[in-house]
Amino acid sequence: MGILELISALIKTFIIIFPGYILKKKGILTKQYTEGLSSIITYITYPCLVINAMQREFSMEVLNNCKYVVLIFMGVVLVSMLLSRILTRFIRLPLSQVGILSFMMVFGNTGFIGLPVLNGIFGSEAVFYGALCDASYDVFMFTIGISLIQSSAAGGEKRKIGEILKGILNPCFFGVMIGLILFVCRIDLPDLIGSPIESVGAMTSPMAMLIVGSHLADMKLKELFASKSVYLVCFLKLMISPLIALLLVKMFIGTGSLIASVLILQAAMPVAMCSVIFSEQYRADVNFAAKGVLLSSLLCIFTIPAFAILLQYS
Repeated sequence: MGILELISALIKTFIIIFPGYILKKKGILTKQYTEGLSSIITYITYPCLVINAMQREFSMEVLNNCKYVVLIFMGVVLVSMLLSRILTRFIRLPLSQVGILSFMMVFGNTGFIGLPVLNGIFGSEAVFYGALCDASYDVFMFTIGISLIQSSAAGGEKRKIGEILKGILNPCFFGVMIGLILFVCRIDLPDLIGSPIESVGAMTSPMAMLIVGSHLADMKLKELFASKSVYLVCFLKLMISPLIALLLVKMFIGTGSLIASVLILQAAMPVAMCSVIFSEQYRADVNFAAKGVLLSSLLCIFTIPAFAILLQYS
């Protein structure tokens, strides 16, 4: 894909943010509606998008690529986590923000934003590999990730094993597992079932972008842009994390392939919404987490195209 086509595909994906922004400002897209849209995406459209993307002809090459995607993306998570812990020892931050900063540097919005972006740029095959990245995130997010938030929380309760497993075994994770089983077992869904799944999955991108737009409408720009620590979060997540992915990709598989592009762009996604959800649940600094999510979601409109263009020359 050429640079102009790449930019065009990104614009087509992100332009749906603006209706969400306007509808929220007009009071039409309320918090209740966005929460409902999020639930629909999580429980219905996202799993359908993944299952449909994995409805492709079986090949050992694709199966072998899955191994590289999972292992390299887990490497990105572990290196980012180690780097974040080192940085927080040298950066002066309130104790209530240290663990949250580490979480926000490591975990990105590879689902709601990542998969629609990949689908818009590269198509369903990229969604196949992108979903594996998202599933890899879940394993770390609901274990080590939560412990990072708890380390910054005042009086946060430790999670039970059952609650952790419930978090990992979410509808999105099951969508990946179902899709992989159908792929490995070479089961093609009949059109009567496959066509509705494809149609429902296609709703993920516009719905997700509407939600992002609604969150941007809630921004208090003066307060948001005044926080130096939030700029640090955005720099680490939107610039350093994908550079780590680029380094690992060059070391193990080389650039120029679809899976290399998927790994790097997924690492370049903005801060995961779960940072706000977990911070609220464990009584951590919700305001700091929300700023990181919102500002990184705004700035990724510029940084993701930058990395997408970089891939054309690497």
